[in-house]
Amino acid sequence: MNARAFISTLLTAAMLMAVACGLPLTARADAAAWETSTIGEHEYYSLEHLRNFYKLTTPTKKKKGSNEVSIINSAFNLRVTPGSRELLIGGYRCRLMHAVQQREDGELLISKTDYVKLIDPILRPTYIPERRNVQTVIIDPGHGGTDPGNKSPLITESIFTLQLAQELAAALQQQGLQVVLTRDTNRNLSDAERVKVEEQHRDAIFISLHLNGGRSDVFGIETYTAAPQEPKNKAMQANRYDAANAALAFALHSHAVNATKAPDRAVRRAYYTMLNTVTCPAAMVMVGYATNKEEATQLLSDEYRANLVQGLAQGILAFKAAISTTAQIIPPPPVATPPPAPAAPDSTKQTSSKTDKNKKSQKTSSSSSSKKSSSSANKNKNKNQSSGRRRR
Repeated sequence: MNARAFISTLLTAAMLMAVACGLPLTARADAAAWETSTIGEHEYYSLEHLRNFYKLTTPTKKKKGSNEVSIINSAFNLRVTPGSRELLIGGYRCRLMHAVQQREDGELLISKTDYVKLIDPILRPTYIPERRNVQTVIIDPGHGGTDPGNKSPLITESIFTLQLAQELAAALQQQGLQVVLTRDTNRNLSDAERVKVEEQHRDAIFISLHLNGGRSDVFGIETYTAAPQEPKNKAMQANRYDAANAALAFALHSHAVNATKAPDRAVRRAYYTMLNTVTCPAAMVMVGYATNKEEATQLLSDEYRANLVQGLAQGILAFKAAISTTAQIIPPPPVATPPPAPAAPDSTKQTSSKTDKNKKSQKTSSSSSSKKSSSSANKNKNKNQSSGRRRR
């Protein structure tokens, strides 16, 4: 089993259900006590806070000459680069809202927005506040009718996404899920009409399928969610689900990339009207480039498309399991009782002690007395070291 298949297996087993080493019940509650650094209009957390919180290793460089650093534990592998918006989680790419910063002391900083609304929901989806028992999957085939979307001599987005949506719906129905398509024929739909379909169903998730275009030299899978709310920005309807959106997008993206072995073009955030106005967790998957001849040919292959459908279905099922209200949340361990503070020194005893020491030093003149004093000092030294270890 290759590394990516192994990571995908971990994700499927409850989407990295929770860090099985006892973490606080919510990241937000813990992070509230963390020291922040303000750069421009945004707050940042030290990478050291994240490392300690998730019980990750000390940052290490991947290779000589590279600024990229890794922090890992038995379940997670995070890689970041100073000055870059690139974040790798388990080898899968995510785009941060803000570049990683570096303080003068060398410590790396990650924006509070990216931590709370991307990293933690991906690592611990069972801790997302808006947990729900997903009952319905809304699949939205992009474009349609007189709006063909991206196209090339080989493939047309509106026709391909409808076929893919129908195949994905069949796979999900075999797993017992209720599935609704925003359109089941090649017809026009406005963004508002697509969102209205979702509003008619309780506890749903919304997945929009698209093809990329515009370049013939680029190919791969990109997955989008609505951009998360920033402190000074007006909230959009979708921002209620910022955390769930990130977890859903990552589940879809990682499983689709693993199943198809397509180039990984990252989980991204964007201001798409439809994603901004959806009233449930939602993601948009760009499954490939219509304008890349090699990729368009692949997408038309039954075998490749079957792998793509399988990956998307696995991602949906992993997300569904992880945010279920019955998903197991591992409670934090009891807080350790801190050791009692040492008693304040008694000034009279200190004075007496100093006087005794002076008397002893005056008496030590012979070699035998010197040996005795040396032996006593060594004993006291060993005793103090032992006591110091116990106090720590």
